[in-house]
Amino acid sequence: MSSSQPPQPPRRRRIAGESKPAPPAPAKPAAKRKPAKAAKPAPAAKAPKPAPVAKPAKVAKPVAKPARPKTKPAPAVEPETVDASTIPAEPGESSRRLPSLPFLGLVAVAVAAVVFGVVFGIRGWNDWQDSHGIVEAHDKAASTASSAAETIFSYEYDKLDDHMDDAKATMTSSFAKKFESISPALNDLAPQRKIQVKASTRDAAAVDCGTTCDPDRAEVLVFIDQARLADGSKEPTVFANRITMSMVKHDGTWLVDDIKAL
Repeated sequence: MSSSQPPQPPRRRRIAGESKPAPPAPAKPAAKRKPAKAAKPAPAAKAPKPAPVAKPAKVAKPVAKPARPKTKPAPAVEPETVDASTIPAEPGESSRRLPSLPFLGLVAVAVAAVVFGVVFGIRGWNDWQDSHGIVEAHDKAASTASSAAETIFSYEYDKLDDHMDDAKATMTSSFAKKFESISPALNDLAPQRKIQVKASTRDAAAVDCGTTCDPDRAEVLVFIDQARLADGSKEPTVFANRITMSMVKHDGTWLVDDIKAL
């Protein structure tokens, strides 16, 4: 038995000058369509967490107060009088007690002895100075220093030579040389300004010599004022000064050995 063939379409007669028809293009298979993906469902929104519920505060249980025992008032007892002399002293109590009268008496005697010694010691020292002529000698030195200061610190511009001679007569030879060294400056300035100075001692006293007293030496504190006229002025200018003068007794005469301004 022969296999059956499909019937062939009838051939069309070709006309002269007609080109050969192109073979039919094979049909393209239809493109396969991909199935659309199903959209993913949106995630559901999370529900907010509920706020924590506050726990109720614990209430402290009231503490029951202990019941006070009912007591009967004790009968009043009269205080018993105790003699202090019969109570034994506690340890260390004797150190806190006030000093006894005999001890206070000894302290008073010791203080009185010290005061007595100081007073009579000073008095005895003064008596010793008097007996050795210290007080009298220093009083004389103070008096001499008072007048010497007025001589030394008083001068006139037109009598400087006389002033220098009078001042040096109150001094020791060594101090006179020191004082003479200032004369050139004084000789130049005083005539130019026509200076006139008048010195006046207000007070003078010997300084306490302590334990180094010497009847032939003394330190004297002098308060002296200087009234000065200069440049033709009519009203003087007053200067207050304090000085110490070292006085030395030489051949029975007190002389100025040094002067220091304070």
